[in-house]
Amino acid sequence: MSYIKKIFDEFTTWKWSIFIIIILLYGWSIRVTFAANNLEQLPLNQWDIIFTFLSSPFLNIYFYLPFWLFFSSQLIIKEWDYTLLIRLKSFPKWIFHTISRLSPMLFIFQTFSVMVSFLVAMGTPVENEWSVWGMTYSPLNNVVFVLQGTGLSPWIILLLQTALLSLFLVTLHVVTASIYARFPRMNVIAGTSLFLFIGAIISYKIFPAVFVLGNVTNYSILSSAYSTFDSFLPSFILLILIITISLSLIVLWSKGFLQSLAIFLSDHYRFIIYSSICLIGIFTQFTHSGLKVLHVWENLYFNFYGVSKDGFSLYIYLYFCIVFLGFVYLFQLHLSNLLNGHIYYLMIRYKSFYRWFFQLMKRTILSVISLLLFLAFATILVGLIQGRTLAFDTTESMTELFPYIFYHFFMNGFLQMLNYILIVFIVSWVWQEAMYSLIALGVLAVAGLPILNTNQWLPSGLNSMGYVTDDGTGVFSTSIVLLIYLLIEIGIIAYLFEHFA
Repeated sequence: MSYIKKIFDEFTTWKWSIFIIIILLYGWSIRVTFAANNLEQLPLNQWDIIFTFLSSPFLNIYFYLPFWLFFSSQLIIKEWDYTLLIRLKSFPKWIFHTISRLSPMLFIFQTFSVMVSFLVAMGTPVENEWSVWGMTYSPLNNVVFVLQGTGLSPWIILLLQTALLSLFLVTLHVVTASIYARFPRMNVIAGTSLFLFIGAIISYKIFPAVFVLGNVTNYSILSSAYSTFDSFLPSFILLILIITISLSLIVLWSKGFLQSLAIFLSDHYRFIIYSSICLIGIFTQFTHSGLKVLHVWENLYFNFYGVSKDGFSLYIYLYFCIVFLGFVYLFQLHLSNLLNGHIYYLMIRYKSFYRWFFQLMKRTILSVISLLLFLAFATILVGLIQGRTLAFDTTESMTELFPYIFYHFFMNGFLQMLNYILIVFIVSWVWQEAMYSLIALGVLAVAGLPILNTNQWLPSGLNSMGYVTDDGTGVFSTSIVLLIYLLIEIGIIAYLFEHFA
């Protein structure tokens, strides 16, 4: 009885009068639009108007969303009480408490929405099946046609649409409440609500079609979810996952785990930024946008194309340098830290420059191998997610070149990275100032351009996939060039060690 009383108390608040008037006027405009645009005079029924009304992205994003965020934020602020937190004993329980307090509003919200949808559909035939218009494709019928294609009855679709929108709104509330529990300030909750609202508009109006996971309509409108994922389940699963992650993070924060995570991020933020840039480049595939890529091995070829004998693209080569020289930059930072004071302690431990250098290179070699495996695995995985195939017989030329592409990426990529690292090591050892190492990285980036490296005799950029051409045998001469440079660099390092000693 107490819950029914809460629903009744919520029902009598002033906001629902304004809510009903606005959605009733909008629903009637949809009814008028139907009458004007049904030029074929195909038979309609009430479901055509109901689902077009309930599936309107403008209604869901521009009215429902700010309406919900405002009153959800109000309730969160009202229920934030330390006495209540002590009684509930945990933040997740407090969040569930706010959901229970918000549920009468959600119930009335959905009830009025469905009631108004039936109200504006009055006068059309009342049927339990889809109409002829709903089963006929047209540019104006991009909602009901998708829904009837599921094979489910309109009543089940109505239930699922209500459930999806409810779960979406609850998810927004959980995210807002979780952030407020961590930062209980008025400007934080206002900023969070504004961010969610503007983010929803951007995801709907600006995001390209390929970013299906970022489109808010796929989580609030059933027809969008089904047309995107060919199923209703992904939308429900992803919303539940967001709720679970939000609650898990607030639990971890309350137990102090996030403080350890913050320390870890502050210590490794450079590597995290570097890895993120690599993944963004692989995922967005801007290096070969517009090209028809059939299998994942072409992805590997184009993602790390670098330069070729015919020339280069600035953006493609810039990403190539970020991936490979960026890793060398991280090595240079680590090396500078060792040379600035720690080297003497290391000499006491290892008793020889050679033993220390061997241990350093052993770890570095493992890191380079891990980098190449990570790049290849990420490229293959992203390609599979985006619908590419693992088959080798889709493109004849690529099938013939695949062994050389594989060899060039791993073997020449490995040798090229070692050359970069040893060159930076020599510069750091001689000058022992970070500025000279950065200059060396800049020189290596410029030296890799085909304008200077005409015959591929400089040890920079030689692992570019653009050099795998014709019959592919040129990759073996590249290996020889890189090995010769490695021997020269090792000899220079041995001389420096003897001279330093």
